[in-house]
Amino acid sequence: MKLTPEHRDFLERVRDHRVLPLADRAQDRVRQFCRQNGLAEVIMKPRRWVITEVGRKALEIET
Repeated sequence: MKLTPEHRDFLERVRDHRVLPLADRAQDRVRQFCRQNGLAEVIMKPRRWVITEVGRKALEIET
């Protein structure tokens, strides 16, 4: 799977525990793509995004 620069930015921010900007429509599509393809997931209490092993491997491959 080829990651766009937007996907890479989102996954790197989640991996590095950086603040995510508020999501507009385009950013929401990026986030949902990553969630639906198993690259990131939402954890509750507190609600936050976390990167999965698949997401980490996708970032490594793209580097």
